[in-house]
Parts: sequence; structure tokens; C-alpha cells
Amino acid sequence: MKKSARWIPATAIPVAVIAAGIVVPSMAANADVDLPDKTPQQVLALAAGSSGVAFSGTVEQTSDLGLPDIPSSLQGGSSTSDALEMLTGSHTAQVFVDGEARQRVQVVDDLSERDVIRDGRDLWSYDSTSKDATHTTLPDASSRDLPGTLADGTAVPQTPSELADAVLDAVGDTTTVTSSDDVSVAGRDAYRVVLTPDDADTLVARATLTVDAETGVPLAVTVDARGQDDPAISVALTSVSFETPASSVFEFTPPADASVTEVAVPAEGREAHGGEHAEPVVIGSGWSTVVGLDGATSVAGSAPADGSASGGDQGDRSALLDQVMTRVDGGRVLQTSLVSIYLGDDGRAFVGAVDAETLQAAVASAPAE
Repeated sequence: MKKSARWIPATAIPVAVIAAGIVVPSMAANADVDLPDKTPQQVLALAAGSSGVAFSGTVEQTSDLGLPDIPSSLQGGSSTSDALEMLTGSHTAQVFVDGEARQRVQVVDDLSERDVIRDGRDLWSYDSTSKDATHTTLPDASSRDLPGTLADGTAVPQTPSELADAVLDAVGDTTTVTSSDDVSVAGRDAYRVVLTPDDADTLVARATLTVDAETGVPLAVTVDARGQDDPAISVALTSVSFETPASSVFEFTPPADASVTEVAVPAEGREAHGGEHAEPVVIGSGWSTVVGLDGATSVAGSAPADGSASGGDQGDRSALLDQVMTRVDGGRVLQTSLVSIYLGDDGRAFVGAVDAETLQAAVASAPAE
């Protein structure tokens, strides 16, 4: 079944999309999977209505963004290297969801474990290697999802649902949405839709959403970059159960030897880990949107161009960024196969699914501080 349509929802591609990874899931299109026909809009509506569905499963994540190898002398020891490692390595996470207010993502690497757990108003993150735990009490009316990073800035894998939200936020009237073949993913029959940008400025070639036919939960999402054979971003459930996880899964008590930090809820999105930041600057629209934030460079671990940073950790972060980013007038820039990132010496950061030249032009046009 092949059906084309235009679908016009929300606004711009969020920064969170750069924290995703790639996996080629166990997916098979065959005569045994023949679902009742749905239009692309019906499949997207099915996915949009799945936010309250309870499930658990295994998420596999790796990355193919064309990033350079990180020298071993610069690996480890900072949230910046941890974030880059999440963008270049392979990872497995266990995901548990019980409605919109109870979620857990558990990353298990060699001899270490990282957790982000939400149970109602309580939001915990824990790293077994550093033995650091953070706790936030969310407002009663809060409906925010799990963060894409731990409190120290370390990235955690996204679920297919989170990446699906990021992709769908970028869809606009310059996107063609097409139905693809029915498939089987993690033993579940699923619909697939392909979103193709009609936007010459974006690095995104297409995005494919695979949606569980019964529940609407996104099972896999891949994003292809222009000129690259393998997917640049993909995340998928390789196993899934739609039984409600036990309540004990969402209960967390930090170990006795853990260092616990209480983190206040950011005030109207302006405060982040003790810093004050302005509202995001949005330049353009749709797939080629560029998003900027004053004061974000310090969070990313940047350092002044003159090398005046003091402290070993700050110096290590600066050296690491110099390894993966290119010095330009006023800051550093990195172009991957899918997104470009600009970190300014003035504390501003910009990101967009465009090439480095287009990104720098957007930075030059941004309102002055």
C-alpha cells in the first residue's frame, strides 16, 4: 500500500534529536504482515495517542554521525566526553513505562549502570561508577518526560517514542508523508510511514517511523542523512512487552555510599543546573530550523579561545572540543552527517539539521545579546 499526503503539525526540530543513536532493528516485511490499510495521517494519529500506554523493553542504540574518533587520552573524566561517547558508541538500555508519570531508563555498560527514574513527582538519576545521585521534586502539574541527560550532562539513550516526538515536531507543510510496507519489529506487527522533507537546506533526507499496529507505540525510528548510505540516527525496541511493569521498578533509594544532590526545578525553563539562561532563539522553520541558547556553551563545556581556562577538567573539555570541532570566527563549529553545532566564545550555542555554512549564517543573523 502506497499513499502520499501532506501533514502540518508543530514547529521546529528540537536539540534533543542530536542525542539519539542508530540501530538496525530486526525488521521483516513479508506476506505474513498484512494489516488493514491506514492513511499516513491515521498512522501518525495512532502514534500520537499512545502516550499513556504501559510497556517495557530493550532499546539498542549506536551512532553513525560521521564524528571523528576521540583520542584515548581525552576519553573519560568529563560530561563532555561522556556525551560524545554516547554519540559514537553502542549502548543497550532497559526501558519501563507506566503512563506519563512513571518511567525508567536503565543503561547497563561493562561494570556500570546509569539510571533515570521518574515516579510521579520524584525524578532521580544515578551513576553507579561515580556513585552520584540527583533528585528533583517535580511540580504537581508537571507533565515533562524523562530528561535526555543526567544532571551532570551525561546523555542517556532515547526511546523510539522520544525520537518520534522530535521528528514529528519538525514536520511542516514542506514534508511529504508516505505509507510504506507493513513490517514485523520485535515480534509485533507494525505500520511504517516515511517523512521526506521538501527543504533543500536540511541535511535530513528522510525519517521512517515504525508504529505498533495495536497500541500505536513507536517501535523504531530511523533518520537518514543526505549522501549517506547507512541511517544517521535510529533507535529501536528489540524486545517489548505491553504488560504493566511492577511498581517496584519505579521505586529508587540511593545506596548508602552515594553522594546525593537535590536539584531544583528550573524556573520557566530559564534556569539549568544553577545557571541562568535566556529563552531559546529560533531561526527559520521546519527541518532547517536553527535553535540557539545564550549561556549554553558553559553547559557544553566550552572554554575561552585564548586558552585561559583554569582547572584540569575545563582544560580537558577544551582540548576535547578542539579535537572534534573546527575553530571559526567567534567560536567552534562541528558538522556531522545530520546536524551542525556552533559553540560561541560569547557563551551562545546553536544547533540545526543544516550544514556548517548555513548554521554560521544563521548565527550571524541572530539578534545581538
